[in-house]
Amino acid sequence: MGQDLNNDYSSAKSKISAYRTVNENKKNEKNINREKVTETSDKSKKDVVKQINEIKNELKEGKNKIKSEIKSQLEELLDMFKQTVPKEADQSFGLLVSFFLQAAVNTKEKIKFIIIDELISTLGCSEEQSYNNVVNQKIYIKVKHIDLFKRLLFSPDDNNAKYFYEKTTTQNGQIPYSMNRELYHRLQSTQSFSQEYGQSYIGASGNELFDLKYVDNYIDPTTNVQVFGDYYEVTLKAQTSNLTSISDFLYDYFSSIDVISFDLLAPEIFNSLFGVFDFSLGLSSDELREQTKFEKIIKRIMGICSDPTKSIDVAGTAKLSDLDFIDESFFEVSNQELRSIDEIIANIQNGVVKYEDCGEIELPVNVQLVYSSLDEVITENKDSRKLEIFQNALSDIANDPKWKTLVPKLGLDLNLLAAIQGDFLLKLPRAVFKAILTPKVMLGFMIMVKAIKNNLTSLIDLTLENLNDFLKIFKKFSINVMKKITSIFVEELFKILKKNILLLVETILFEIATEAKNKKLSMFATISYILLVVGEAVVDYQNCKSVIDEILKLLNLGLAKLDVGLPQFALSGSRFLGGVSNIRSFSNTIENLQKNGLPTGDAPDGKPNLMNIAFKSMIDGMNKEQAENGKTEIAIPPLQVFVPPLGAGPGFTKPVKGYGKSY
Repeated sequence: MGQDLNNDYSSAKSKISAYRTVNENKKNEKNINREKVTETSDKSKKDVVKQINEIKNELKEGKNKIKSEIKSQLEELLDMFKQTVPKEADQSFGLLVSFFLQAAVNTKEKIKFIIIDELISTLGCSEEQSYNNVVNQKIYIKVKHIDLFKRLLFSPDDNNAKYFYEKTTTQNGQIPYSMNRELYHRLQSTQSFSQEYGQSYIGASGNELFDLKYVDNYIDPTTNVQVFGDYYEVTLKAQTSNLTSISDFLYDYFSSIDVISFDLLAPEIFNSLFGVFDFSLGLSSDELREQTKFEKIIKRIMGICSDPTKSIDVAGTAKLSDLDFIDESFFEVSNQELRSIDEIIANIQNGVVKYEDCGEIELPVNVQLVYSSLDEVITENKDSRKLEIFQNALSDIANDPKWKTLVPKLGLDLNLLAAIQGDFLLKLPRAVFKAILTPKVMLGFMIMVKAIKNNLTSLIDLTLENLNDFLKIFKKFSINVMKKITSIFVEELFKILKKNILLLVETILFEIATEAKNKKLSMFATISYILLVVGEAVVDYQNCKSVIDEILKLLNLGLAKLDVGLPQFALSGSRFLGGVSNIRSFSNTIENLQKNGLPTGDAPDGKPNLMNIAFKSMIDGMNKEQAENGKTEIAIPPLQVFVPPLGAGPGFTKPVKGYGKSY
């Protein structure tokens, strides 16, 4: 396989495109190729102009790093998936949406363990490290440090904000506990958790983990200075089993809450797709800018790929030897991205969305339809039914009568549902990451950050002011968790893509057999295909090279591996062949062109057909190179030694390489 990731993606897409073209309609190949050339040329011109303008703007401001758009592995695989399905298969994206949603629900436990492992790693401590030295001491955590998206500013009884809270309150010790609701409630109360409920917070083990209270000021024990602000006062409790290690706390706490549920994920998805809650809650331009910038950065993180050499490949444009080499500039946005952010903010504030296929047409978001769909999701108890309701909502939004009337010029060729579904597939990993960073999850994280009191604790107190500060401070956590979440959906897409590719390859193999009109060859093709696809490779879904290499291996089945060589008598007779002929090659080419209805005669004005001259020149050049420099290498396997008249001898010759001339 190749070493350049972008070349591998291009190679795979090229093979898929060629296979589909052959399978669907060979006669359309010329038109398809012409369209691709035009599209590539126009895109290249557009990209060049865009890059030149961006560089000019950056140079004016004295910046020395130019950020480029990063295309993630998920996007690359989705492009391939589009090429593997028939153009008329409108349900193909719907199938992917179903698999992605199911993966999000089925991997809740996996995501919980990902978070715990990465938190322990980020804290820079061993799993056995104890927090016993701070038991019964008061720890103060800024409210904004756990409420990254400012959800706690809105009441769970607010019709626009209720979807970011659990459906109901729960009793202490009930699993899963509605901690987001409790954190909001604590902000409204002057009592502590234990004062109100008679006990401190109970974890999954049944032990009391901590007491919790809101305060607007406290005395810093190290400086004896009064500090003002919005804080949660946390008092860690001694454990009856003396289990006070970092890992024990994290497992106990995160097992007592729902780290990620579909009820809380669905609103994040809708918000990512349509900005519906940002619009309804009336977020300011500054708040929207912060959140949109955050989205840009985590999308960029999705473009980071692991590889076997431990280097990081960012869209094939830069390689970093280690995660730590990603500096703060990685978390900055370019002028071009800022312009894009401003456009997104304007769309959200106007309550509209735009899709690439719709040009500049602004489609109004049906807020009430989203709300009613979420109400159904929340009241439904079965996960399978929740997912069905969600998918139906996407379809209903796409079929909104207002949308249909706004795009009359595009007519029936516009597939709004496919546009929404495609957007969903790319944004789901980001929505999952955002759904994880809820106050209840961040509470457990920040408690342990404060408990171990290392350099990270001071850094948070001094610099953590917004979402993007969080990404910088918790760089390792953000990148590793985002990559692992993305790999979950890459795996789902890869499984479906693999099936589609195998169907394409199978068709190509049988096409080869049919052209040969040889029953024996057909049997060889079938047997080769079955043997080659039976084995299942181990694929690392965070490793872009691992995934694309597996895809290329599958695609190459259509071009190789058919062991249908000539029998020995035919090979012996090949010495009578005259070699490749320029005239004969050109004659065969003209014959094929004529069979396909292409004009091969002179032009109407009597001038020579330039296409014929071009083909003849190509054939002459290729055959000249073959005649002058063509070489044949053959592998001679071990041959058994025969000793006349005894027959088979005692041993074998060594395997050697042989050479010959091809012409």
